[in-house]
Amino acid sequence: MSIHQYFSPDYATARQKFLDAAKHAGAEIESIQHPDTGIAGEDLFTDIAWLGPKDARSVLVTVSGTHGIEGYYGSGCQVGWLTEGHAAKLPANTAMLSIHASNPYGFSWGRRVNEDNMDINRNFIDFDAKSPPANPAYAEVHDWLVPHSWSDEIAAGIQTKIADYYARVGGKAATAAIVGGQHSHADGIFYGGTQACWSHKTIKAVCAKYLNSAQRICVLDYHTGLGPFGYSEMICRHPVDSDSLKLARQWFGDAVTSPAMGQSDSPIIEGNLRMGIARFCAQATVVASAIEVGTLSSEEVRLSVIADNWLHLRGDVFSPAGRQIKAQIRAAFYPDNDEWRGLCYPRAVEIQKLALAGLAAA
Repeated sequence: MSIHQYFSPDYATARQKFLDAAKHAGAEIESIQHPDTGIAGEDLFTDIAWLGPKDARSVLVTVSGTHGIEGYYGSGCQVGWLTEGHAAKLPANTAMLSIHASNPYGFSWGRRVNEDNMDINRNFIDFDAKSPPANPAYAEVHDWLVPHSWSDEIAAGIQTKIADYYARVGGKAATAAIVGGQHSHADGIFYGGTQACWSHKTIKAVCAKYLNSAQRICVLDYHTGLGPFGYSEMICRHPVDSDSLKLARQWFGDAVTSPAMGQSDSPIIEGNLRMGIARFCAQATVVASAIEVGTLSSEEVRLSVIADNWLHLRGDVFSPAGRQIKAQIRAAFYPDNDEWRGLCYPRAVEIQKLALAGLAAA
């Protein structure tokens, strides 16, 4: 099978390919149904595939679809890995847990966010222990990031305002304000919520069921939309002086960047899924990284998110304008062409092999 056949045109096809590949690989499969339905009325699931001994000391975890629409990339990587037989070559005392479509609603509807407009990668906060982090600067930009109507002229005006804001406050502060995450405006972009969402609860339950005896865990979370076209950056959000970050650098080398050290264009983010898994699996040493693949320019990607937020807030998804915005955000997070897939898929396989080697050596 060509690598391009691992990828899918929609959520339902991606799910079926994953289930078929997992079954072919001999995985134990669990399907957890989401309460809502997809864009075509289909049922939605987060699907789990487990390979290896139940009491494995080391576990490699892969996650697709944290940011819904980015699941096109992650799903393709998971399907390819299982189809090509890599999962049959696990080291001794090692298992693999594949989590397909952690945000199935966003995957099906072509959104980064979930059914509640939450960015689930800002939602993995221990809400019982502390209040969500404040981002007072977001209030300054919210009104013009969430317009009442949409047109090419309005989009151009927003781009101008963003550029002016970056020039006025500086790149780091502007990025933190706009995309770092906020918990105050439920109709805004990069909204992290004020309570645990469905995906948060589901991932927590999956960790309790499958990872409670693991002592060493590597989490690879597939993302797109940041960086040069087709380049895979490994973004690690562990504390600067942590053993986990040191291990990540040992296993993956110079590809690892740390936002806490100012090495990534990604801002410091609280409540991301990978650090949530680390918290849920406190008994283990967890090495967690995003695999972030570049697509279009940051300006184009950001505008697609703003447009999609307006569409679901005030527009009609099924109108001609809605279909145009959906094509825009899809292009921003999943360049549907062979060149891009040919760059990012082999690198994902390489990274997963390095992860298994690191787990085996630990």
